[in-house]
Formats: sequence, structure tokens, C-alpha cells
Amino acid sequence: MREPILALHCMLASGAAWRGVRAALPERMMICPDLPGHGADGWDGTGAYMDAALEVARRAMPEGAVDVVGHSYGGCVALRMLAEDSGRIRSLTLIEPVMFAAAPEAERLAHARDMAGFHAALDAGAREAAARQFTGLWGDGRAWDALSDRQRLYITERIHLIAASGPGIVDDIHDILDRLPTAPPPVTIVTRQDPPPITDGIARGLAAQLPGAVVRRLGHGHMIPMEMPAETAALLR
Repeated sequence: MREPILALHCMLASGAAWRGVRAALPERMMICPDLPGHGADGWDGTGAYMDAALEVARRAMPEGAVDVVGHSYGGCVALRMLAEDSGRIRSLTLIEPVMFAAAPEAERLAHARDMAGFHAALDAGAREAAARQFTGLWGDGRAWDALSDRQRLYITERIHLIAASGPGIVDDIHDILDRLPTAPPPVTIVTRQDPPPITDGIARGLAAQLPGAVVRRLGHGHMIPMEMPAETAALLR
């Protein structure tokens, strides 16, 4: 078996989100930890959320240089690893990373307006309404009522983690973008075929900061690893 891959999932999912990719890539060992507050991993709300997520990723990472793939928020954790542990990363694949601070200001402001309803609902304690708002923007395209009871409950119970993750990706409080290496390992940034302006803006912003980065287009939604596991696996071979 070839070298392992560290795979970091999106918010409101778990390490199990990679099971389709893992099945399509039997020649590689995939290490897929649950990020804080997801799956079997708890989080008590102490400290910055990304600090806790980074610690989970570092604990899961095997010795030596490793290929890393991150989807959505997982891609942001992978970017911080690149900023702080670049020598440990052999290659980096970022699938629609939600590092909003990397996008141009116009796209950031438009996205903030799009998220206003989510934040208003969460601040009012209307967790299910906040979950409905968020999945409408960043889900897999299904209506909230089309999800199973179990899926809706899982998301609603964790919806506060979206707000907790915000300072690290909207405001870049950890100065990730200013600390990215000038000579990074091979980086591939993946977005859907016709990405919304904020997603495209993030991809372009990151590509401008990571010399040699390649931007690829795949699929038509945000949940690329779950919706197109075979094609995602092909990117990682």
C-alpha cells in the first residue's frame, strides 16, 4: 500500500464523509479523523475552534511527509497546516475550501449578506431555522425537508459550530494567508464547474498566493467528495 492520505472533512459531516473516496482508492490508506464536535469527537467550546481542529489533524497525521486533502472547512485546516507545518505536507488538495478571507472584498461582502439570515436565526436561538438557512447555501442541493430526520437532527445539534469556525476563515484570526509558504508543495484547488462568486473568488485568491497551484473544475455542487467519489479518488492517485 502506498503512502497514506490525511483527509479532512467539511463542517456538519464526519470522517465517514470520505468512505466513498476510500472505497474508490483501495491502494491508498486514508486517515479520516472526525473534526471537533463531529462524529465521535467532542468539543467543549473552549478556545478557538480552528486550534482544536488543528490539534485533531496533527494527532491523526502519521510520521513523515503526507498527502493531505481537505474539503470545505477541512481545506482551511489543511491550509493552516501548510502555513505551520509545510515540511510535513507532500501534496495538498483543497476541494472548495471556504477560506473566505482569501476572496476579493466584493465577494466577501456579498457572502456576508447571504449569511445574514443564518446568523440572525442562530442569535435568536432558532437552531433549526439556522440549519435550514445554512444548508440552503452550503448543502448538497436537497431541500431541508428532503433530509432524513437523523440528518436534520445531526446538523441542528451542531449548527453552532458554523459560527464558532467563522473567525478563523472569515477574519483569518490565525494569519494563515500571511504565512503561506512561497515555495509550497504541489497544490490542487478543486471547485465545481460553475462555482458561485465566493467559491471562485477564494480559489483565485489562494491560487495567486500559492505559486504553481493548479485549479481544477469537477462536478456541479459543493459536496464533491460525497457526490463524485470516484472522480475525487482519481485526483488523489
